[in-house]
Amino acid sequence: MTAASHSRSEITAFAALMRRYAFAYTASHDFSVCDSIMVDDYVLLMGDHRIRGRDESYKPATERQYRQYPGLGFTVHDFISNGERAAFRFTEHGHSVLAGTSTSWRGISLYGWDHERLTECRVEQDYCARSTQVREQRPQPVPPPALDPWHGPYGSEDPALVARIRHWLAAGEWLTEESVEFDDEANVPASRAVITEPATTVLDIFGAGPAVAFHVRVSGIYLGGMPRTTDAWMGVPATLYATGLVRETPGGFTGQVVTDRLGLARRLQALTDGAGNAQVPGLR
Repeated sequence: MTAASHSRSEITAFAALMRRYAFAYTASHDFSVCDSIMVDDYVLLMGDHRIRGRDESYKPATERQYRQYPGLGFTVHDFISNGERAAFRFTEHGHSVLAGTSTSWRGISLYGWDHERLTECRVEQDYCARSTQVREQRPQPVPPPALDPWHGPYGSEDPALVARIRHWLAAGEWLTEESVEFDDEANVPASRAVITEPATTVLDIFGAGPAVAFHVRVSGIYLGGMPRTTDAWMGVPATLYATGLVRETPGGFTGQVVTDRLGLARRLQALTDGAGNAQVPGLR
């Protein structure tokens, strides 16, 4: 049975697995669930980081976050699947025992599976927004959850749609698309990174019915746009990672994109520190 042939009264095996991932594991902090939903050599890719190995690498990294946010919650806003691949748009939220304040931050994640367990996750999370909320002691609200993402509708990949969005990404148009919401700009003034001469590399892309999820890396020259930019960063080579979940409309594309702005800031800082520039306070 294909993903497209499931009725609205059914939950596919992949959707059921992702529901367990979201609530039995992530929101419950139950590492015993990991063994049954993730393969031994599970891979997490985020920004320029690659974490391989469920037990030796992934669990310790996640445990550190749970120690900082012992009540960490996970809210799903959108879920797509074509039977072979799946993607979430989500918000993580909780009270940081280190910072003494509550925060929320958005993310978009793409998954693969072997028809039994998850094999890979590509994700970007808006840690820049989290850092700002910690610094200002002003948490952002969590958007409403999806009413029931698990019943679909599911859809097969539309290769022509995927090709159109791949072209849109390669052309760099996604960086300035006003109908696409970036990071936390629904709650605060937009602070998109301005990158000239952008070259976008598509790291992963797939479709499910009218939706397409992607993971990209864009390289170019940084010209500002992000909060707390220093003069030393202007004109410096920059690399920005992003995940997105978009749908085609008569006038173009709409959806959400999450970028690793904090990762970009750290990479820019590392490049300029060699010239004797002081570190930017508040980056964490």
